[in-house]
Amino acid sequence: MKCAVIEKHGKEIENLVIQEREELVARGENIRVRVTATAINRADLLQRRGLYPAPPGAPQDVPGLEFVGYVDQIGEEVAEWKGAEPVFGIVAGGSYADQILTHQRLAVPVPAGMSDTDAAAIPEAFISAQDALVSQGGMKPGDLVLLHAVAGGIGSAALQLVHQWGARAIGTAGSAEKLAKMAELAPLTAINYKEEDFQERIQELFGPSAVDLILDTVGADYWQKNLAVLKTCGRLILFGIMSGLSAETSLATLLTKRLQIIGTTLRSRPLEEKILATQAFAHQVIPLIAQGKLQPVIDSVVDFDKLHEATERMERNENTGKIVLTF
Repeated sequence: MKCAVIEKHGKEIENLVIQEREELVARGENIRVRVTATAINRADLLQRRGLYPAPPGAPQDVPGLEFVGYVDQIGEEVAEWKGAEPVFGIVAGGSYADQILTHQRLAVPVPAGMSDTDAAAIPEAFISAQDALVSQGGMKPGDLVLLHAVAGGIGSAALQLVHQWGARAIGTAGSAEKLAKMAELAPLTAINYKEEDFQERIQELFGPSAVDLILDTVGADYWQKNLAVLKTCGRLILFGIMSGLSAETSLATLLTKRLQIIGTTLRSRPLEEKILATQAFAHQVIPLIAQGKLQPVIDSVVDFDKLHEATERMERNENTGKIVLTF
């Protein structure tokens, strides 16, 4: 099989090398998927640097968290697939390859008529966003929801889910162009964090403590401001730590506002929890995608052989939406 391998950890893009390896074999409840496309996630960049290792049982030196393709081999205990079905889903690693192994219940049928490039931009973003906002955050109609990095894959998926759930969105991004593109997807109060302080702007528009729910992939740099804009009994879903691992706070803020702080990630969860998240996506999100009410946001589609160029684009934070890799 063709795959991208991390030869050694470090920031150098040359550490990611395309190689040929032996074909995978499906056993038990696993299926083998012939991958036609995948997408780049920031976790892949961190893994290359040695900052975010794959969990036990996942490929340690082949990045990649999502896939689209077709079932081309089934294990002896597989009952849900017969072979040749178009599927997509998430994995804990290994999708930078034209073959992956995954549990039969972590694969979801691709909606009829959807292209592989569109499908490749969906799983990680929409499963993560649905799980964080709805399953973890309890989002409900009328909520005021703050989405940081709204123009990224998860952010753009979350924005659409906020709208479909009847909630209201505030979104932060670092350019007017990115925010304008997001406004074409769904209504939002747009804040360019490079030009204005998001805490001050939110308080100016909505009051001192008005936000019900925050989805944050930034982390330390936004910690104090996030707590300030949350209302009593507000919920902060911490999904990423791009700005650092540590933050100091007054515990009195958590107590007096009765705040809920929920840390979440999909990659390291037990199989059963990943299956539940995948099935929630299949039942709650896929129908909306099939109806055209939700759509993937694709920045670019790049041949897998140009992996370095595509990765460097994300490293420079130039992308709006997903960067898709095709085989």
